[in-house]
Amino acid sequence: MEEVSGNQSLISLPSPDRGDDMAKDDYFVVMYQLLKILYDKLKQGKSITDEEFDQLSYKLNETYWNYILINMVNEGLISGVQPISTLNGENIKTHNVQITPTGIEYLFSSSMMERVKNTLKDIKGIVPGM
Repeated sequence: MEEVSGNQSLISLPSPDRGDDMAKDDYFVVMYQLLKILYDKLKQGKSITDEEFDQLSYKLNETYWNYILINMVNEGLISGVQPISTLNGENIKTHNVQITPTGIEYLFSSSMMERVKNTLKDIKGIVPGM
C-alpha cells in the first residue's frame, strides 16, 4: 500500500461487476482519491501540495496520469490543469488544482464513486492502521 497523505492510501479494491480486483491504479480509484483529497482541502481552505499531488501519481506512468487529469478537466470535475504541447508530445501544466462544484456532485452522486468509497471503508475495517 502506498501512503497518499495522512490516513489516505492507494489500495486494491474488489470489483463485483468485473469479477477481478480494481487495482490501486484503476482510473476510478485514482479519480476518487484525487476528488476526495481536493474536496477535503477545499473545506479546510487549503490547496493540495505538490508532494501530495505527486504521491497520487506515484507508480503511474505519465501518459496515464495525464489522461486521467485531462479527462477530469474535460468532464468539469477539476480545474487548474492545462494540457500543453511539447516536442515530446502532450503534457500538462498544473496551477492551483481544485475540485469544481460538478466534481463535488460527482464525488457524492456517482455510483462508481460510491462503490469505491464503500470498498475503502470495508478495507479500513479489516486492515489495522488504515
